[in-house]
Amino acid sequence: MYELPPNIESKFRLVHIAARRAEQLMQGARQRIETTHTKAARIALDEVHADLVRWQIAGTEPTEVDAEAAAAADLLPTVAD
Repeated sequence: MYELPPNIESKFRLVHIAARRAEQLMQGARQRIETTHTKAARIALDEVHADLVRWQIAGTEPTEVDAEAAAAADLLPTVAD
C-alpha cells in the first residue's frame, strides 16, 4: 500500500487530488511522468507521489504573487477544510 507523500496529511486529500488530476488526464492533459501504467487514476497517483501535481487548499487567501504562480502553474484546488 502507498505511504502518504510528505506534503499531504490525509489519505482522503490524496484521493481527492489524484481524482482531480485523473480527470485532467482523461480530458487530454499530458502525463508529467513516464510510467508503464495506462489507467488515468494510477498515473495520477504516481504523479502525486512524485510531487509533480501542485495543489492548494480552497479558501486560503493566496497572495498576489501566489495567484500569479497558480495561474501559471496549473494548480489543483482541493475542498475547503
